Amino acid sequence: MLVGINYAWRNYAWDFGEPPASDGGGAWGARAAWTTTLSEELADFSVLGLKVVRWFLLGDGTTFGVGAHKPALDPARPGQWRFHDIPELSPAWLDDFTRLLMVCQDAKIQLLPSIVDFHFCFPAQPVPSAPLVKCGRSDAIIDPRKRRLLLDRVVDPIIAVCRRFPDTVYALELINEPEWCTDDGAFVHEKKVVPLAAMQDFIAEGAQRINRAGLRSTVGFAKHRSMKAWESPGLGLTLHQWHYYLDPEDVPQNDMADFGPCIVGEFPSARWKPWRELGDAQDTRSRLAHLERRGYDGALLWSANREEEKIAEPVVDWSERVRDEVAAYTAGR
Repeated sequence: MLVGINYAWRNYAWDFGEPPASDGGGAWGARAAWTTTLSEELADFSVLGLKVVRWFLLGDGTTFGVGAHKPALDPARPGQWRFHDIPELSPAWLDDFTRLLMVCQDAKIQLLPSIVDFHFCFPAQPVPSAPLVKCGRSDAIIDPRKRRLLLDRVVDPIIAVCRRFPDTVYALELINEPEWCTDDGAFVHEKKVVPLAAMQDFIAEGAQRINRAGLRSTVGFAKHRSMKAWESPGLGLTLHQWHYYLDPEDVPQNDMADFGPCIVGEFPSARWKPWRELGDAQDTRSRLAHLERRGYDGALLWSANREEEKIAEPVVDWSERVRDEVAAYTAGR
């Protein structure tokens, strides 16, 4: 079974292109800060037997649509925001994304880029220290005209870059965990603002473009049941993917084999909570072997971003112990 890892960003939502500026005019940080260490990190991943790195591109959209292009309050809907202007990706953004693929190519590590995160569609959040707005871009998926512009101005240019690196791009992911922002009837809360039909249209239309370019298309579903209920094969996706955080409690058998490869695109690298089926064998090698027995084609740990180890209930543990357990699995020990 293929094993990979979620990088999943160095600076969420601004790893590519010019960094955002604060109200005082200074940049938040260096442009494409990952360039200083990534080659070394990928070399380490390769030694561990990791084959794929998953990376979030636009994230919540903070730097996609700035200045006159950023979301604004809608005068026709008090308290509501609209994202009325779909910008093009800048040459600097595309240059940095190309550079990422070149670094991965040199390291012989495949890349799984995820274009937008579910936060992209959450209600807008103005950034206090900068003239920026996080989230608030659901119009780009809900409105058919804006959705077409998003596909033309964002998805197509990303596809064009990926086509130059066919052996380096593992697959191209349209959105991470869309269930959290989609009104699919599973549960209700105020952030599920995108109608299911609109999200399915975005996925199907995007998958068609990705497939036509000779690349594999995917969506990082948060739940196995969503991947099934949303009819992943019917959307045109050619790589099926879901994320495992003990829901359901037991890992289901891969039942997508008739429709193409299926991977577990995220699972916790920390021991966090025990996997009931494994008893006392809770090490990462045993968990990877269990996913392989369940018939999955690949599994990606969450994540190499060690900042998450500091939260109260971390799902991330990228310690030497976990790295050794990964290496033991990939080496067949």
